[in-house]
Amino acid sequence: MAVKLQERQVPRDRVIVLVSAEESSGALFRFEYIARAVTPSPRDHIHTQQEERVEVIEGTVRCRVAGVEYALRRGEKVTIAPGTPHAVWNDDPRGSRSIGEYRPAMNAQAMFRGYIDAAAGRSQ
Repeated sequence: MAVKLQERQVPRDRVIVLVSAEESSGALFRFEYIARAVTPSPRDHIHTQQEERVEVIEGTVRCRVAGVEYALRRGEKVTIAPGTPHAVWNDDPRGSRSIGEYRPAMNAQAMFRGYIDAAAGRSQ
């Protein structure tokens, strides 16, 4: 299994692909997300056909699911059902690490493709 690293320019967050959409025949996109800076709460969004899972490894990750806000700490998980409005972000000034999953993978990996390509030195 090839592991790909990705970094954003600002705030230099990293995405490490653990299971690609290709490797799982589209069933799963699994990645580690390393957030290095506090980010503002994003707008809610919906995945109409995908389940999203988040497990915190280090720090605190905030999420809002169906209008209810949670602070997830190390070892805590959330599963977001398809069609549920939600948002996920880092609010820990020390940074955070989490494992994310999308089932089925669908376009999830493509959402991160720009970051993955930038880390690999490829243009989009």
